[in-house]
Amino acid sequence: MRIGESYWSDAPERRDQIVLFPTRLDEVVGGSHCVRLLDEILSQLDWSNWEKSYDLHLGQPPIHPRVMASILLYGLMKGVRSSRALEESLSFRLDFRWLAEGRSIDHTTLSKFRQAHTVALRDLFIQVGLVARQMQLLPLEQLAFDGTRLRANNRRSATYSSSELKQCRDELKKRYDALQERMSAEDARDDALAATADVQNLPEELADVSGRLKRVEAALQELQRVEAAGETVPSRIPLTDCQSRVTPNKNGGFAPNYTPESMVDTQSGFIVACDVIAMTNEEQSLIPLLDLVQQDFGLSSPPAEMLADGMLCNGANLQLLEDRGVTLYSPIKMADPTTNPARRPDLSQPVPQKSWDQLPVASITVDGKKLTQLDKDAFVYDASQDCYWCPAAQALPLATTSTEKLKTGNQVRRRYKSDATKCATCPLRERCLKPGVTIREISRFEHDHLREALAQRMSTPEAKQKYARRREVAEHPFAIIKQHYGIRQFFSRGLERVRQEWRWITTAFNLHKLINLRSRPGPGHALGVTSPLPNASG
Repeated sequence: MRIGESYWSDAPERRDQIVLFPTRLDEVVGGSHCVRLLDEILSQLDWSNWEKSYDLHLGQPPIHPRVMASILLYGLMKGVRSSRALEESLSFRLDFRWLAEGRSIDHTTLSKFRQAHTVALRDLFIQVGLVARQMQLLPLEQLAFDGTRLRANNRRSATYSSSELKQCRDELKKRYDALQERMSAEDARDDALAATADVQNLPEELADVSGRLKRVEAALQELQRVEAAGETVPSRIPLTDCQSRVTPNKNGGFAPNYTPESMVDTQSGFIVACDVIAMTNEEQSLIPLLDLVQQDFGLSSPPAEMLADGMLCNGANLQLLEDRGVTLYSPIKMADPTTNPARRPDLSQPVPQKSWDQLPVASITVDGKKLTQLDKDAFVYDASQDCYWCPAAQALPLATTSTEKLKTGNQVRRRYKSDATKCATCPLRERCLKPGVTIREISRFEHDHLREALAQRMSTPEAKQKYARRREVAEHPFAIIKQHYGIRQFFSRGLERVRQEWRWITTAFNLHKLINLRSRPGPGHALGVTSPLPNASG
């Protein structure tokens, strides 16, 4: 038995030992490594849109955009995100060195490349989808839409109200003017006085005040833009990235955030359209992204089915989806028609008394007291007579019609009112009317027939089974991006740059998905396209 130092294992290679490395860089990466497949996929794409932005007649020959893009995309897939971390990986990681073919690229070059080429990056995003289409991996028959929240590049506490911004601007202007006067006075003195430490620190302090003043003025300009555009004016606005908004975090609390969105093909899991908004009004993005899918992939009609959460099934979206022939599967706040006793065969007959307790009710507040009242779903619309029937079999005829202005456009509202004399003797009076009110009024909006049709569709087992896939499919990309890629905050500032960053992230996700799907048996298991890819933006 060996004891002492000789017992421990010797190193296979001492640091001062002369070694023979592989004669070729290609030998350091295994044949099945994912970086090889990534390089193979990107090599088949059309890079002409990227190449157009280069002047090949001046300066040193540039690195081809395919190489630069592949480094950024592979870095995202491997959780190496910052340009400095990528620069380090290109020096020390064999897979990155193989991908860049031994090139050393500084972080500034990588950062500038990531922020440029907006149109060409969108072209690349589409081309990856077209590869999946030609490999029969992307059917585009059913889509799922969802959004999430990612932190903006802004401290949680660095938010200000309009009055605070104005006060801060006035104080910084006074400080800036005072520093300018002080610097002018110092410049007028002799060189000996100007060389003191106090004077040398002055330009740095002046630059700091100037930078803070510019950020405050930019935030105030953003508030003016919001007011001029008729958008909701935020109570507090972030100072560092004034285009972000303070919104609820997914894990609780509030912070300056952006809302990234994605449209996902439910069969393959590919992201087929993406965007970023500052607020949480995701319902306004559903139709534009759906139209973008049809345009980008050259479809004669949009995908037949759409899965979305309940906040997206407003009247405007329901109508636009109906016009496009798209069937929506989404939960809706309406009583289940199959269990609602108000949905009786003969509306002229009252709901049996034994079923009164099963009628839909809604919570209301009167004089600070919480009460319950028969819900609108307890009243059934009769299109043949253009009236509502109450549970007591009394008709509510049309009384007035008006047009209301909403963020999504104008909508027609029709009001139906009951007969006060009949309500006075109705046995459901206490359940139906608010205290001190003698009649019941029901409002019907122009898209209510589509909401009712959606509620009827969602009551079927087939619709419930289809919608059950939404969370699994639509939220899966966000889970991978946040947990596997480690992306929970944007590096960029400003909405357009954040959108560019999100496009890089979703393109990396799709490439990762394409690599994973290639190894599965069945259609598309072999990489390669049957014909040259078209230019996506052409």
